[in-house]
Amino acid sequence: MATKAKSAISGTEQLLSRIVDGLNHVNKKLDSIIQLNKNILSMQKRLLRKYSIQGPSVTELKIEPDALSLLSLPASLRKTVMVLYKLEKATAEGLAKETGRLRAVESAAANQLVRLGYLKKKREGREVYFYIESPMEIEK
Repeated sequence: MATKAKSAISGTEQLLSRIVDGLNHVNKKLDSIIQLNKNILSMQKRLLRKYSIQGPSVTELKIEPDALSLLSLPASLRKTVMVLYKLEKATAEGLAKETGRLRAVESAAANQLVRLGYLKKKREGREVYFYIESPMEIEK
């Protein structure tokens, strides 16, 4: 009976050891993905600066959503951000039409994203528009 217990403990230790090794491997991969993402964002910013000096063709360049930032958001907020990347500027009603959710739900999600710093909002008359601030606007 004691040998069965010892072998069970030994098997559990081996399994835990393999799990820890696997997690260490995944952590190394994630670290390299994060570093690559930083390099890509840095390169995109340099390109935007370069093309902004040369003229209006900068509108053709657009920084896409940072995948790691979007993955850190809950799915409901991520959906709102992705729709805004598509529309560029929209009211809560416009977001709701695109996502198929209620206007109040989109308004709450967009306002939460404003508080988190992912979106900006601006009032034009009676309408409140949500938009993603471009890097060009940030640097000016």
